[in-house]
Amino acid sequence: MKRETVLNINGVDYSTIIEYKVSNYIRYRFEENKLAVRCPYFVSDNYIVELITKKGIKRNDLKREAVFGVDYCYIYGEKQSIKNGFIKIGDHFVLFNKGTFYKDIGKYFNDYVTTRIRYYESIMGVNKPYSVSSRFTNSRYGSNSVRTHHISMNLYLIHFSKDIIDTVVVHELAHCFYFNHSKNFYDLVYKYCPDYKLLHKHLVKGIYKGVDN
Repeated sequence: MKRETVLNINGVDYSTIIEYKVSNYIRYRFEENKLAVRCPYFVSDNYIVELITKKGIKRNDLKREAVFGVDYCYIYGEKQSIKNGFIKIGDHFVLFNKGTFYKDIGKYFNDYVTTRIRYYESIMGVNKPYSVSSRFTNSRYGSNSVRTHHISMNLYLIHFSKDIIDTVVVHELAHCFYFNHSKNFYDLVYKYCPDYKLLHKHLVKGIYKGVDN
């Protein structure tokens, strides 16, 4: 459930979108003079204001390079040229249409992340393979439904390097063992992704290249 409101923080009114989830944590980000908050259902506006007042708001002043340009598109962390109206996705050439881009490349990206999920399932000891789907979303990079044994990946990740995509894969598979984000959870994540902190920072800041390229 989402709700739009205005929160006054340190005397400044911020247009805010609050998304309520079945969750144990509160997350927020500041983008273009608007706050996006994700929190459990029982959290009050006053509590959110107190939390943000205490922790502060970090504006993202980093000038991100657009994923789409006049003659290029970022694919797996590399700036791919659009040639004769086509963009290369792995071994495939796809007719480039910005309006239908994520729909057009969905199968190729889903095939790729499925191979990565299978790889990490094998080395992390996940006995039953997950079903996998991919879709474009403005919220999560990935999600793991333990109940249905299904992982969903965000198509937007295709713009990031493969080592950054792996951080999302490892993160979601770690939830097979630990539902929350406890120390044990992150110990497992770092075991299979030692550069997780740096790579996740690149992901959040929109730095498409990872540490391997």
